[in-house]
Order: sequence, then structure tokens, then C-alpha cells
Amino acid sequence: MTTTFWSQRMMLRIKAHRRFLILCLAAGSLGAGAYLYFTPKEYESKALLKPISESSDNMYAEAAVIQSPATIRHAIHGKGLNTEYYRNRLFKTQELFTETPVKVSFQQKDDSFSKQAFGITFENDKTYLLNYEYNNSVVQKRGNYDEPLDLNFAEVTISKTPYMNTVQPHDNYSFIIYSDNALAQKIAEGKLVSQPVRSDNLVEISYRNENPVKAYRVVHALSNGYGQNGTVMNEEKMQANVSLINQQLARVSQDLDDAQQQLSKFQAENNAFEIPQQAGAALQTVSQLQIQKVEADMQLAALDNLSDYLRKNRNVNTISPEYGTINDIVYTETYLKLNDKVAERQQLKEQGADVSHVDREINSLKDMLAESIRNTRKKLVIKQETLADAIVNAKLRMQNLPEAESKMQQLSRNIYLYNKLYDFLIEKRAEAMVTAPAIPASSYLVNDASMPLAPISPNPVKVWLVALALSLAAGMSYISLKPYFRTKISNRKDLKQHCNIPFLATIENSGRRNELSESFMNLCTKVLMLGNSQPVKMITITSIKAEEGKTTISQNLAKTLGSLGKKVLLVDMNPVNPTLRNNLSSENEHTMAEVYAEEKNLHQAVQITPDANVDLLTAGYLPHGINTLLVSDKTGNILAEIKSLYDFVIFDTPETSNYMDAVPLMKTSDLSFYVLKANESSLEQLEQASVIKQDYSIENLYIIINATQKIENFSGLQTTGQYRVLKNREQADAEIKFIPRVMKKAALWFY
Repeated sequence: MTTTFWSQRMMLRIKAHRRFLILCLAAGSLGAGAYLYFTPKEYESKALLKPISESSDNMYAEAAVIQSPATIRHAIHGKGLNTEYYRNRLFKTQELFTETPVKVSFQQKDDSFSKQAFGITFENDKTYLLNYEYNNSVVQKRGNYDEPLDLNFAEVTISKTPYMNTVQPHDNYSFIIYSDNALAQKIAEGKLVSQPVRSDNLVEISYRNENPVKAYRVVHALSNGYGQNGTVMNEEKMQANVSLINQQLARVSQDLDDAQQQLSKFQAENNAFEIPQQAGAALQTVSQLQIQKVEADMQLAALDNLSDYLRKNRNVNTISPEYGTINDIVYTETYLKLNDKVAERQQLKEQGADVSHVDREINSLKDMLAESIRNTRKKLVIKQETLADAIVNAKLRMQNLPEAESKMQQLSRNIYLYNKLYDFLIEKRAEAMVTAPAIPASSYLVNDASMPLAPISPNPVKVWLVALALSLAAGMSYISLKPYFRTKISNRKDLKQHCNIPFLATIENSGRRNELSESFMNLCTKVLMLGNSQPVKMITITSIKAEEGKTTISQNLAKTLGSLGKKVLLVDMNPVNPTLRNNLSSENEHTMAEVYAEEKNLHQAVQITPDANVDLLTAGYLPHGINTLLVSDKTGNILAEIKSLYDFVIFDTPETSNYMDAVPLMKTSDLSFYVLKANESSLEQLEQASVIKQDYSIENLYIIINATQKIENFSGLQTTGQYRVLKNREQADAEIKFIPRVMKKAALWFY
């Protein structure tokens, strides 16, 4: 019984949330489609090898050797697999193999090179632009098609293919080049599997890649490179060894030539032919230069002393003979003339003659002598600097002689080693060409690799099933757990869990007129049943906040009671938003406020409505609000007169969250209704209603849940569903026989 009830409740929940379930399934389908679009497809190619030795240890050893990077490197060398091409189109990156717009060939220049990724832009019919990251910096290089482009670590040549015409404007192309070692390591660490098949004593090689051609090429290269049919002659191995030795000989010969050229170049640039003789000559040069520098220093000092003497002894007409030792013609001639003039002045002075003209000549000669000293000094300073530079260079050559000798010894040693290695390789090549006995192969090729035609993953059927199952499970989980996390009031069950105010009725808002009328008929029935136990004349209807539907319930409850022959007076006590007058199309403008002001009597204030047995009385403008009714002595007489004229008096009041008008009326009324709007009224509002009931000791307070969407019966609980009435018995029998029981249950969700 419990299981049946739970399944019925679950069916009702599914029906109520069927749009959400459809949305979940649509989201799951969208996710599955996106996964299938963006996830690269994987193709698998396989080959079988049969080892000569069928022991289990040997089979595992064979499998390990096949999967080793060394074996892979030997197998893929020269197979055109070192370049990977990629295209990004519509947010999807796909590896290309045959349909590439360009073909890239490269020659490795740096032995340490591993791999490099490039972005390529096709500029025009002749040029392209490469973008790549090198040494932590972004590099751009422009190149011409079919012409080598030097990238320092490699030389790249890019050629166009016929698929260049398929390039679309928003496509982004890139490629990655690998060295043999890097590519072998990538394949070994990737999805290459080499494992023994014990049942048949075979070794299976399989490789997965998003490009079927590449998967086939890798497995084909490995299976044919490692396993051979028949026997392998040692002559092939010998030829491979001889070819390898020849390559090494060519490299060693080139290295030997380079070493000899380096030695010759070093000797020519550094004049390093006879190091000891060069050392002696450099030492003698330094000695001579230092002697010349000392002589220049002495001459410069003599000139400085002479210049100082002339400056301090301007009026002295004799000059010390030691200054005449300076080897300068101008200075010597001037010096001799000066001495002659000094002697001539002395004679004229002894004769008592005028010596002024001789003094002028002496002063002129002294000035010429000073000018000669300055010129001579400049020449000596230049000579000093030249000698100092020459001494530094000579000493530097002497210091570099040991380094040059060490470099020459190193270059000579390299030449010696290359000569020895060259002779050794010549001997080994001769030995390899002599011996060639036959040896058996380690394994035979049983099944060669085949081109995969269909991808092995992702599996569309599994993806769709998993996506739909997960989306359905997510939707069902949400539907099941949603009631436990709700903060809004939606049905009678929520009231029982969070409130002690009794429930009275639910008002459905399904959009069907007959269901709405049935809801108010149920409400009317409950009001009449409550009147059996105690007299019910005055009913106050309110809510916690506005827009909960209290005015609609007041109007329709009055209309329903009036249809039963009961005389009903609707009192609009909402001065803030009085809507009953407009809803009932009343033309009378008199109000209750005029009755209290004794301007009109009650019969004049009451308004006739189009609904049978339903009258309307509006509050109008009350200066002190509800307090006007509380303090006035007329209130009792007015209410007594109303009760004598009508079977029911229904007060439509404003919300209690902003106004207190409803509370006094609830205290004096026989019944009070709190209206809550389903799925909008919160638990906090329900708590406020409980507080008002407790604080003001309000009796006979009930809750009405308005605007419910689910199918509920008169008790406020969900029903087991509704059934459509078929047109006739024959049609019903035909459809019952045709529709399976499961389909009939599913039909209950939507009807």
C-alpha cells in the first residue's frame, strides 16, 4: 500500500514537472551532441607478430622491446611522421594527415632540438607567416613557399598542396615538428600497446590516433620494421653497419678538416708560428719602448723646469746653459739669439747708451722661447701616449703567448685524436665487410596492419544513452529532493510542518473555469459546516502581504454564498487599494465614512452589485483609519443593523505586514481567513501569521492557500489524477485494447 501511494505521489510530481524533465533531457541531448562534436574520434590499427621462441618470458621481452623508444625511433625514421598538422574550425581542433593545405619538410640543425609548435598564416600565393615561441619569446618569420627558411635550430621548407583551396577564412592552421627521439618518446608514452596473446603465442601491436592514416602508418612501420618473414641475412646488417661507419667516417673526416683549418686560422690570426722566438722579440721591444718613454719623460721635465724658470725670472737677462741641452732647432736658435742680445745689452749699458730697443728684442725672444717650449711640450706629450700604448700592447702580446701556446696544443691534440679515430673506423669497416653469416629472425609477421574504417571511440550510442540517463536521473533527483529544500508554501503538507494555524481550503489557478468554481464551492461548503457548530455571520479575509488574492477570494466567496440564496454584504475595508467597487461595476459613490458622519444612512451607503444576493459597502475615507470604528459608539449599532439584514458579512482588509486594520476586525469576526499564495508566500510570512494569532489571541483563524497549480481535492491533498471521458464505450474499449498498460500509466502523467 505504501509503495503504491509513493508511486502515485511520484507520478504526480513528474506530471507537475514534466516541462522540467523535458528541459533536462534536452540539456542532456545538447551535452551529448557537444561531447561528440568536440571530442576527437579515435581510430585503432592492429598487427600480429609471432616470436620464434614461444616461451612466455620471451614473449613479454619481445613486447617490451617493440614498445621501447629505440625500436620505435628506428621504425619510424624516414616515414614522414615527424610533422603533425592541425586545423581549428568552428571551435574544434582536428589533426590532419592527408588533407593538409601545406606540406612541411625540415632539416634539423641543432642536436638538442626536440620539438617545436608553429602557427601558420597564409598571406598570399607566395608568402606565409610563421608564429612560434622560442626561448620564452614570441617570434614571427615570413617565408616563401618551396624555399628553405632558417630558424636557427632547423631549416624548414613549406610547400602548398591542392587542398589549399579548401582553406576557409576563419580557419586556423598549425603544425608541430618532432625530432626522431621526441616522436618515438611521444608514441611510446601515448596509446601504443604491445602485449602478448597467450592463447596463440602471438604479440599484438595496436596504436590509437584520431587520424586513421597515422594509426595505420605507425603500426605498419613497427610491425614491418621489427618482424620479418623468413630469415634475415647478416649481409643486410653488415651493409647497415658499413653505411653507419661510412657516415661516421664522413663526420670524422669533416671534423679533422675543421680542426686543421682552425689551427691554420689561429696561427695566421695570432702570428703563433714560433712561440719562444716571439716571446724574446716581444721582451726586447718592451725594453726599448720603456727606454724611449724615460727619455721623453726627462725632456718633458726639463721643459717644465725651463718654463717655470722663465715665468719666475722674467727680468733676469741671463739663462742657465743647462737648458740648451734640449734637442730642438727652434729652441736652440732662439736661445743663442737671446744670449747675444743679453751680451749686447750689457755692452750698451756699460757705454751708457740707450738699451730700451735691446730690451724689447730680448722680451720678444723670450716670448718666442716660451712658445717654442709649449710646442715642444705638446709633441713630447703625444710621444709619451704613443709609447705607453705600444708598451701596453707589447705586454699584452707577451701575456697572450701562454694562452696561444695552450690553444695550439689543444688544436694539435684534436687533430691527433681525429686521425686515430679515422684509422680505427677504416679498420672496423674492413672487418664488417669480411664477415656475413646468416642468422634467424627473432619473429615473423602474421597479420600486417590494416587501415581502420570506423572509430572505436567515442561510441555515439553509449554517449547518448549515458547523457539521457544522467539527465533523467538529475531531473528525477531534483523532483524528489525539491520538497525538502523549499522555502515557499505550496500545499497543506507545508502548513502542517511549519504552522499550527488550521487549514481550510485551496483555490486552484489552473485556468479552467469549472475547477475555479469547484474550489470556491468547496470553500463555501466548509464555511457552512463551520456555521453548524457556532453561528457565523462576520468573516474577515486578510493576508500578510499584498497581491495574495484576498480580494478575489472575498468576491468569489460572496458570489458563491449568494448563489445559494444567502444574502451577503461585501465590505471593502481597504482604503489604500479599494478594488471591489470596480470589480463589481457599482455606480453608488456613498461610503461607510458618510454613515459615521451621519451624512447618509446605511441603506443609502450600501451598493447593489450585478451578483445575486450580494451587496457592497466601501469604507471610504476614515480620518483615523480603523480607530474610527474602535472609538465610535456607532460601530455597535451599525454592525447590529448589518447582521440583521444579511446572512453573511465579509470584510476585505489590507495586508497585515503594513496595516493593522484587519486585526480588530478579526477579533470581532466569527471567522478569519489568512490567504497565502502558493509558491510565493514564504515560511517567514507564515511565521508572522502565527505571531499575530498568538499576540492578539485571535480565535477561529484559518488559512486558505490560493493559486495552487497541482490537482488537489477538498482536503487540500493531491489527488491520484484525472481521467478524460471518452466519447462512447466502443471507442474506449478499442483504445484500452490498443494501448498497453505502461502507456496508460504514462498517459496519466499528462491528463
